[in-house]
Amino acid sequence: MNSLPSSPLPALRRRQVLRGIGATIALPFMESLAPRAARAATASGTPPTRMAFLFMPNGVHPGKWTPEGGETDWKLSPLLEPLAAHRNDVSVLSQLQNAFADGGDGHYAKSASWLTGFRVRKTNGRDVDVGGPSVDQTYAAYCGHNTRLPSLELGTEPVRKGVDLQVNFTQLYGGHIAWRNRQVPLPAEINPRTSFDRLFRERGENDRQTAEDTRSVLDLTLEQARSMRGKISQADQQRLDEYLESVRALEVRIQADIARVASGENLDPTMKEQLAVLNRRIDDFTNAKEAGGRMRHDHTEHARLMMDLIAMAFWSDNTRAATFMFGVDVSSKNFSFLEGVHESHHESSHHSNQEEKLAQYARINQWHVEQYAYLLDRLKSMKEGDGSVLDNSMIMFGSSLRNGNAHEWKDLPLVLAGRGGGLKPGRHIVSQKDTPLCNLYLSLLQRSGMDIKQFGDSTAPMAGLT
Repeated sequence: MNSLPSSPLPALRRRQVLRGIGATIALPFMESLAPRAARAATASGTPPTRMAFLFMPNGVHPGKWTPEGGETDWKLSPLLEPLAAHRNDVSVLSQLQNAFADGGDGHYAKSASWLTGFRVRKTNGRDVDVGGPSVDQTYAAYCGHNTRLPSLELGTEPVRKGVDLQVNFTQLYGGHIAWRNRQVPLPAEINPRTSFDRLFRERGENDRQTAEDTRSVLDLTLEQARSMRGKISQADQQRLDEYLESVRALEVRIQADIARVASGENLDPTMKEQLAVLNRRIDDFTNAKEAGGRMRHDHTEHARLMMDLIAMAFWSDNTRAATFMFGVDVSSKNFSFLEGVHESHHESSHHSNQEEKLAQYARINQWHVEQYAYLLDRLKSMKEGDGSVLDNSMIMFGSSLRNGNAHEWKDLPLVLAGRGGGLKPGRHIVSQKDTPLCNLYLSLLQRSGMDIKQFGDSTAPMAGLT
């Protein structure tokens, strides 16, 4: 790993925070509280760069992803239509491949190496090896000392245990995209409450929640918030109010989601492990809601809570590196809450070119793009300097497969959003055929300020991003 250059803005490392007994809320940058040097640096256009990677398993409908048209006059494909409002905020990337994902099996070797760019060791035990750290963790090692959390890993499904006997691979590979190093995966947190508390609550001895954790984090910090208002400008008062209102709204939504789950409405069975306190009512719900051998559960709110947590973490500068897994690989998560869909993403991905399965596959893909668009909406609404948090971010969405039916690892479906590091979005960037995916990662790391010459199987920085 290259040595890490010192931050050009040491004064900005110490973000303003609100503290209460059992709560800490990191605040967005406020000009009237910053030292003079920090105000001048921020005014000159040097906010922190954030980097996030959103993983969709099982690939995409092969004929409905790639846009038509040229680099700047491209047209949204059917699967990318949910990004219409963000056409000028995103670039669609074509012809990137993960060469070391070839062979091994259909899924696990591809998802585990999606952010590392190395070949994974085939194993049915715990001796996992993905060749090196993932790109998000490489960035976290560079900038994580400036934030409360080096990185944030979120998901919606627990990691599957054991071995997939069809391919003789440990299922650990299918549940992790973030790797601290070649042998240490970082599990994704799937419980919104746990993630919220990690971001905004202080912990007592042995990481146990304090008694005050049952109260709102804003109630715990109310006195200091009132005191701060008298020390900041009117513009910063408005910024503070908007931010705290967003924290409150997110906390209320999470509490409502917990209450919804506790009541037995639309509980996703995959949350059983993380929400053990609700096990008493899960069986009753499962028996009452079962229909046709499948459960109908709307995953949208769960996914959007996680999108909001990423957005809030970036806005508050609690972290600058994040990953999110919409699902683990080879997941049986059902999408029958979508109109016209009656099976799982994995089932529909093995479409064998059947029209009905392809239609379901496309609708599930589109749902994932809709959630990505939701995150971009949130980041774009968060003002920062003369722009937004999205303007200072690099947000990649995609899959480790092209056509799930063929388990293709070339021309991966990828979208990159934001203007962080000088990115120039609004384009369809078609690289030379079989360009290493790691060329993109190398470019993102370099554009984020890292002095790095190689990442994974990169051959050169990716052309055309700026």
